[in-house]
Amino acid sequence: SVYPMTLIRVYPIGVMRMHDGGKIDDKIIAVPFSDPSYFGIKSLDELPAHIFDEMMHFFSVYKQLENKVTSVKMLLGADEAKKIIAEAIESYDRTFRQGPAFD
Repeated sequence: SVYPMTLIRVYPIGVMRMHDGGKIDDKIIAVPFSDPSYFGIKSLDELPAHIFDEMMHFFSVYKQLENKVTSVKMLLGADEAKKIIAEAIESYDRTFRQGPAFD
């Protein structure tokens, strides 16, 4: 179990590119370093089939209660996940780390 607001050291194994309300919404899929159940998994293809199916189902229906439509458009690998993470960090820095205190 993972409790809300818990920080866990993970590494990315892939990305689900989704459409959520007409916009692209990438979901990074990551594996905890310390979880023996997933030791050695480096890609989405290596996930146990039932875990992958549960994950796909969750992301296909998780916004139905809000009457929003989501759909998984494609799966991408760990390298693409790392690029998306790096771009998000750069965007955060440009947006929030401006000014003399951060120069």
